Amino acid sequence: MTGRTSLLRRLIGRSWDLAAALGFLALLVLVAVTFRHYGISNDEEVQHVYGAKLIDWYRSGFTDDSAFTYKNLYLYGGLFDMAAVALAPLLPFDPYETRHLLCALIGVAGIAVVWAVGRRLAGPRAGFLAGALLALCGPWYGGLFNHTKDVPFAVLMMAAVALLIRLIGQMPRLRVCTVLGFGAVIGLALGIRVGALLLAGYAGAALVGWLLAGSVSVPRLREAGRGTLRLLPALPVAYGLMAVFWPWAVLEPLNPLRALADFSHFHYPIRTLLGGTEYWMYEVPRSYLVWYLGIKLPLVMLGGATLGLLILPGTMHRNRQAGGEGVTRAVGCGLVALAVLFPVLWFTVTHGPGYTAIRHFLFVLPPLAVLGGIGLDRLIVWAGAWRFGVSQRTGRGVSAAVLAGLALALALAREAMVLEALHPNEYVYFNELVGGVAGAVRKYDVDYWANSLPEAVEDLSEVIAAEEARTHHHRSYSVAVCAEPLAFEKLAPANLHWVTDWRKADFFIAPTQEDCDTLMTGPTVAEVERAGALLAVVKDLRKPQDPAEMVEVARLRTGRQQRHWW
Repeated sequence: MTGRTSLLRRLIGRSWDLAAALGFLALLVLVAVTFRHYGISNDEEVQHVYGAKLIDWYRSGFTDDSAFTYKNLYLYGGLFDMAAVALAPLLPFDPYETRHLLCALIGVAGIAVVWAVGRRLAGPRAGFLAGALLALCGPWYGGLFNHTKDVPFAVLMMAAVALLIRLIGQMPRLRVCTVLGFGAVIGLALGIRVGALLLAGYAGAALVGWLLAGSVSVPRLREAGRGTLRLLPALPVAYGLMAVFWPWAVLEPLNPLRALADFSHFHYPIRTLLGGTEYWMYEVPRSYLVWYLGIKLPLVMLGGATLGLLILPGTMHRNRQAGGEGVTRAVGCGLVALAVLFPVLWFTVTHGPGYTAIRHFLFVLPPLAVLGGIGLDRLIVWAGAWRFGVSQRTGRGVSAAVLAGLALALALAREAMVLEALHPNEYVYFNELVGGVAGAVRKYDVDYWANSLPEAVEDLSEVIAAEEARTHHHRSYSVAVCAEPLAFEKLAPANLHWVTDWRKADFFIAPTQEDCDTLMTGPTVAEVERAGALLAVVKDLRKPQDPAEMVEVARLRTGRQQRHWW
């Protein structure tokens, strides 16, 4: 019986792995088909310019240092931007489409990392569930395409956690290739954001966790010391890669710490919405991040992660008692929990600045998905101990695990349908606690990247085409847009042109984010709507407006233009 049971478990495990493989294939197909559907974010133009300037610094023999004075982007690494600039001439796409494709492929790789970590810590089913939770998370899937700093950084942070778990499994005889790989991932992550310094703390916590997972003794202390020494070659690798992609960081020894201090006290005139109240980014309440995580993530993901956290002490204790690979699993579970909880607690305790919802903390979503996979997997195991409709004659009945699995499948399918309804604006997702996206508009940061702009431009083109078909009069039209010029100019047909003086515009395009659509008055001729939420409008301004009203519009528009972080 034991042999048959073992064989059955292996077959079931392979079926979950096959399902995961099919899921990854489906994601790659979706990316290939849809990556051109997404708009250019407010930050992408300056980031692309920054990447080009960093490459120019190398091409000029280190004489063109304009990258180090370009806005405040020198505080960031340019890994993704440099890669996108280098790839753009090689691919038959617009440079910004290339950015979106590259970012999405990196994001899918991040889902694969989450699957691998979940699988190692709790088995094939937990790995599949963890990957599914992340793939069906609106802020993650929607962010795959134009959150071109946040998603690559999050993937590298999770990859570093995965490598740390592998290193713990090799303690105290760490393999050189794993150590060097860990150093490379740290360096690449620092090549995007200085926040990757967190990984030094995670490494220390992992070593302490390994030490405490066994009986603390002098020999074990020596083994921990040897493991620590063998980890040191990761440092020069990390520093070297950081220097390549973030050269400003090594111009002076303390520059990374200066960047960290600047981000900790980020005071720019940027507004953010929370529960219908508008705050400056440096005045948000301490609960800002926790509040947004609670309403931006699917309830099935939050419920699974909460359960995962609750069972974590018991799970870690059982794994520790098992010894061997169990110790690795125990330390790995603690490390994943640390990667979720520490950044959130740090933001809350230090009262950090916040804006654009959870965008800057997307890196907590991959480990959160792992916890969710572990929690939901344990729920199915518990349900397997119960049976319904047991026959008195045969003693057989329906396992509650089947019902739990069906309920979970329906919950995940529902999330997929919600994302399909939001496409290509999946990142505006809000859960049922605030009534979905419809309940969040004008109360929270929703379409902060103005991703609805491409559809609004297309709708305006159709409105004009229909009007010209009736009047047989063709001309050029001026358009005022409450977004970045590049995002409009890349999409607009030849008869539409951008104007900076909104008072002279024929039409007005604006997202409803920050009530930008209320800055100009006129009949609405088109709307961009998803799941009952109004995301953007197109207004006809050709009717003369009151001069006093236009003075007020100019004043408000000036205030809106000052919200950029640079």
